[in-house]
Amino acid sequence: MGGQSPISFLSIDTYARRYDIRGVEFETFLAFVSAMDEEYLEHVQREADREKKAEENRRALREGGQANGGSSAVVPASHV
Repeated sequence: MGGQSPISFLSIDTYARRYDIRGVEFETFLAFVSAMDEEYLEHVQREADREKKAEENRRALREGGQANGGSSAVVPASHV
């Protein structure tokens, strides 16, 4: 499956060259952009995992079963 991927060094470097970000300023810029990008990718993955679990729960309920993490009570498909 596809998905998000990190911002490439080449893209960050190209941006920095365009806006004349060099030396220590570039190293700082690279560190900040990389840190923000990593956090964003982790957020996207958490959201995808949450949505996948929610979809699995909806599917289980539609099929007349019990949602993961639910109580021991089974909800009949006719009540969903």
